Amino acid sequence: MDAEKKLKIYHVVIARYKDLIAEKESHSISTLRQRVSPYNDIIRNIRDNIVSNIIGYQYRKDFFTAAQEAINHIRRIETCEFTFTFWMDFKDMEELRVGTAYDKAIYLTAILRSLGSDDARVLVTKKDIPYVRFLWDNSEYLFSPQSGSLLLGDDQMKLFIDDPVAYSFNDLVYENYEP
Repeated sequence: MDAEKKLKIYHVVIARYKDLIAEKESHSISTLRQRVSPYNDIIRNIRDNIVSNIIGYQYRKDFFTAAQEAINHIRRIETCEFTFTFWMDFKDMEELRVGTAYDKAIYLTAILRSLGSDDARVLVTKKDIPYVRFLWDNSEYLFSPQSGSLLLGDDQMKLFIDDPVAYSFNDLVYENYEP
């Protein structure tokens, strides 16, 4: 059987079972928070690779440089959205170099947490658009996994005028901003 026909068959199977897949892929808040854990082996390997390029890595001095490397790592992962809920784990994202915007936001937040940022969080808007927020040197940065943009100051505030943040989380906290 040729590759095109196989792909069509896979498409039929996925279309038939997409509701079941979405049901099995739903995650609780605690599961989402666990995914941001900076103690995952893949996260540790990425962290070690980033800091190996920064001699004598110290959070207070080198975090922003390391964060930029982490962001570049995530930018090299292609964004792919599905018509149903499906989570890519970090290992699959590394092997396939693809993940949803939500997966990429969780991945970057876990890396930033492993680099020492206690405040790195995934922010999710009411329209279900994920971002990564972290603080550095009295400034708040916002990364968009969809566009690969890193925003600062007023640029990020404009994003939330029509689509406010609904909730945020990392492995330490979960905050719901909806009434």
